[in-house]
Amino acid sequence: MRATSLVKQMLALRSVTVIEVLVRPHELLIKLRLTRSRLVCPKCSYTTRSCYDTRTLDSRWRHLDIGTHQTWLSCQLRRLRCPTHGVITEAVPFARPVGESRFTRDFEHLVAWACAKMDKTTVTKLLRVAWRTVGTICERVVTPRARSQPS
Repeated sequence: MRATSLVKQMLALRSVTVIEVLVRPHELLIKLRLTRSRLVCPKCSYTTRSCYDTRTLDSRWRHLDIGTHQTWLSCQLRRLRCPTHGVITEAVPFARPVGESRFTRDFEHLVAWACAKMDKTTVTKLLRVAWRTVGTICERVVTPRARSQPS
């Protein structure tokens, strides 16, 4: 079994292909490519095959740690022209829209669950995130995101 196939099975990510796995001291960087052909607006679920352009920089999200390694997911995203929201970066199936969070949903849900079971300081040490980040993640997970309604 190839390393990329193994990592994809371990992460259980849908609609992505693992392109490359880079192992660095205390860090694992997993480069992904979205497999879907339709671009999805992250705010209203509008879909299109038309790509406005491709971002030059990869987007990165912190994922659940694998062993002692912090795991980062990296993916080059496309932008689309949504009739309601204008030019916007496409949605990814494993994280909130670009700009809202730099963590995957799995990581955010782990932080919120850990906060329900232990104090905030312990959560920051266990998951290696800042105190303020824990609070921000908990607010995002607990407060449901309001969907934009077309006018």
